[in-house]
Amino acid sequence: MLQGSFLLAFGRVVAVGLILSFSFIACPSRTPKKEEKGPSTASTPAPAPTPSVNPEEARQRLQAMGFEFTEKAFLDAARLGKTEAVELFLQAGMSPHVVNPQGRTALILAAQGGYLLVVQKLIRAGADVNARDRDGGTALIWAAWGGYMPVVAELIRAKADVNARDNVGNTALIWAASNGRTDVVRALIAAGADVNAANLQGKTALQLAMQNGYTPIVQILTAAGAR
Repeated sequence: MLQGSFLLAFGRVVAVGLILSFSFIACPSRTPKKEEKGPSTASTPAPAPTPSVNPEEARQRLQAMGFEFTEKAFLDAARLGKTEAVELFLQAGMSPHVVNPQGRTALILAAQGGYLLVVQKLIRAGADVNARDRDGGTALIWAAWGGYMPVVAELIRAKADVNARDNVGNTALIWAASNGRTDVVRALIAAGADVNAANLQGKTALQLAMQNGYTPIVQILTAAGAR
């Protein structure tokens, strides 16, 4: 009797084990989706235009998205990379030339964040690619500072001044070299950036790259004639 009870209990344990094993094999856990860590710097094609709507409909759609039709809301949308909202603001009649208290346009704010699609839409809308903020920074200077290569390339295509200087004399190339942005340095040199430009402290891109230990950039600048 005792032996029969033992065999019955053992059989139940084996059966449960087989069921659990099958469940584990049939329903494996999913790999968690990686969280995005800010805007991508990968090359992105030009955005498809949002279907055109009349200004009133554009404002209604903005309101449904939680945006008031104000300059601040427009600039916030650009700063946060809200591509659809930016286009709706433009279709509703917002000027691409408005600025925030720091003198930054929507284009500068989008370039600061590396938001290529927003940059493209603003350029198409007639945004000034050489506008300066109160620090003298342009969209290209900010994009180079951040290392956002696709944005840098887009601004170069839009005829941004590659030798523009901020208020302390830094060019986009100086910032890129100082921050170790190798691809940006190559692109700026190819676009005609002055490799020997110096800031108000007398520092050149080459000197700052050497100072910060960016050997590949030192080699690129030297090969381009920097001294």
